[in-house]
Parts: sequence; structure tokens; C-alpha cells
Amino acid sequence: MVFNLRSFSFADSIEDDPPPPPKSFSLKELRVATHNFSRDNFLAEGGFGKVYRGHLADGSLVAVKRARTVDQCSKEQFETEVLVGRSVSMHPNVLRLRGFCRTKKELLLVYPLIINNSLSYNLTERPDRCARPLDWTTRKRIALGAARGLAHLHDQGTIKIMHRYICAASILLNVQFEAVIGSFCIAMIMHERNVEEGTIEWRTRTPRHGTGVSFSSPLEENSADSGFDSQIYHCYEDVYVNTLACGIIGFTAPEYSYTGKCTLKNDVFAYGKMLLELISGQPIFDFFPEVHDGEALWLEDWVRKHMNEDQLGRVIDPNLQGNYVDEEAKQLVRLALLCAHEDPSVRPEMSEVVQMLESQFLQRDSSTRSSWSLSERESTPYYSFPPSPSPPLGIGP
Repeated sequence: MVFNLRSFSFADSIEDDPPPPPKSFSLKELRVATHNFSRDNFLAEGGFGKVYRGHLADGSLVAVKRARTVDQCSKEQFETEVLVGRSVSMHPNVLRLRGFCRTKKELLLVYPLIINNSLSYNLTERPDRCARPLDWTTRKRIALGAARGLAHLHDQGTIKIMHRYICAASILLNVQFEAVIGSFCIAMIMHERNVEEGTIEWRTRTPRHGTGVSFSSPLEENSADSGFDSQIYHCYEDVYVNTLACGIIGFTAPEYSYTGKCTLKNDVFAYGKMLLELISGQPIFDFFPEVHDGEALWLEDWVRKHMNEDQLGRVIDPNLQGNYVDEEAKQLVRLALLCAHEDPSVRPEMSEVVQMLESQFLQRDSSTRSSWSLSERESTPYYSFPPSPSPPLGIGP
């Protein structure tokens, strides 16, 4: 399905009760809550700054994000998170902004404390991850919860929210190890004033030697001695926002990276990459050095190669020690590759992804074309997916 400005409605109302607006905290309140940002309350550090555990006067536990510096970049990230926090309706799989504090020297964001850290931490950093890995049932629940949260962001009624930073690090796990989407510092809100409808055009270049493909901007000059044999132009019609490409290396969709036209399908692409990490337990960057027929393999290429060779066991996180359901694993791999497809017109919408997962994992009888058993996309074999491009150089927050 292709969105257009006629069907891409901004007029629908949100049926859910609106959440309470984020509270404006005083700096004194947050100093008290975090014991003056003590080392004992330090949790983590990201691009925005340090994160501290806090205990508010009402007894609730929070995570307080404190900007490293107050500069133009941190101000923009702060304002974006506050704007998204004021705009998004409540959902169990979306992190809700509790409040904020802004002074001349401080920028602080207050979120509920998510006790089990991020998916990335649990897959690659947690000390006991090998002895006590996330089990298969939990991984299925994470896949579905993240899909539900992202679909909710994409269907806010009066607005649509593009996350632009979906990855294992932005998927948090609550006390039940359910997925909660956070990290909204580079999110974009689509509304009537900033969207356009039109053609997104980019091209692939086929090297004279080798079988890989490389992506380039449609504005790039064509060099006769560039070492490429042919160019294939791709066109996609959708509603988009024109903006500088921003995201994480390997998680930014090729059409967005090379045109600056961002659609909701960029989030779908990133979700597919995140699913591959969830399934394999491997970050995509670990596959830079792996070489096949003279070419470096990315995680999706590596997964596709083993699936074509009927080696599912090589793809699944070895820490699971074979404790998974083969057919479910195959379907989840297929969905991940579908979402991470280089062609945005092939990627499903997040609402379709939710239907697919619910049909498969919750045993729901679905008669829609999004059903795993009835989907036209499902009949596509692994080997027919085209090679993935080298990931673009995105910018993480």
C-alpha cells in the first residue's frame, strides 16, 4: 500500500484518553531525586549525556537524562523529545516522557525507570547473557511488542511520528522483559505542514567485477572511470519529509540516506535490522570482516546465505542452545529480511507486521493479506532478495 496525501489522513482523532502532559520539574526537585546526580545513581551514558536513577517525591522511580552540554545540538534533541512526549498518546510499548527541566545551564529529561535496560545490553553486554540468554518466548514477545509500539507511533491520528533511531539500543525491556520503544531525540513528527507527496529516486551501481551493489545519490555525477558497469534507477512513490539523513550506520534505509526524503518505511527497514540482531544475538557491525566470494557480508547477507543453504541453526543465537521452534524462527527470519528489503515498496507497513506476528505467535486466525500463510510476500524465497547495499554513514544521537 502506498500512502498519499488523500489517504494519509491527519484529521482523525485519537480515541485513547490523552496522557497527562509532561511535568515541568524544577532543578532542585531533580537534584533531590538523584542525590545531586551522584555517582551511585549513574546508570549509563549516551549521545545526549549521562542517565541517572531518580526517586521522585511521589515514590516513583525514574531515569533522568542530563545533557552533557547546553549547545545547539542538545537543545534540538531536548526540544524534539519534549515535543514527541507531548504529542504521542499512551501505549504500553512506547516510553512516556514524565517531565523535563530547562535552565540556562541544564537540560534534563525525566522518563520512567525501565528496569531491565536495553535489548542491546541484554544481547551483547549483560555479564550473564551466555548462561542466561533471553529465551525464545521472550524474543518473540520483544519482536511483537516493538512492532506494536512502532505501529502506534506511525498511527497517531492527527500526526505520524517517524522514530529514525530504531535499533537494539533504543528498545528497552521492562520488568516483564517486554519491549518499550525509547530514544526519541531524532524523531520527526509528520503533519500537514511538513509532508510532501512525490517520487523518491535513487540508483544502484553494479561493479564491473564482483556481484555486489552500491548505492549512490541521484544527484551524484556519473564518472566514466568509476569502476562500475551499469546503473539501475529506483523510484518509489510515497509521502515523505525532506530532511538531512540522520540515523545509525546500517539501520538507515538506502532511499532515505541518498535522497534525504524520509518516509515511515525507514523505520520498517530499521525494525528489520533490529529483528536480525534479536534472532542472531549478533550486532550487524560484527560482520564487516566476514568475506564471501571476495565481498564483505553484512548481517542480512550472512543470514540470507545460511537460510538459502538450509542452515537455520547457524542463524539463531547459539546461546539459545537449540531451544526454539524451527518454523517460528524461519518465519521471523523471513519477516526480518522482508522489512529490511532494499526496495521500500516491498516492505510491509508496521500495522501489517503486527498482524503477521499476532497471526503466527498468538494463534489468531487472520483472513487479511498480511497473514503469514496468505501473504503474497511470504511466497518469495530467501534467495530472491537482492544483495544488500553497503550501509550508509548515518549519524547517531
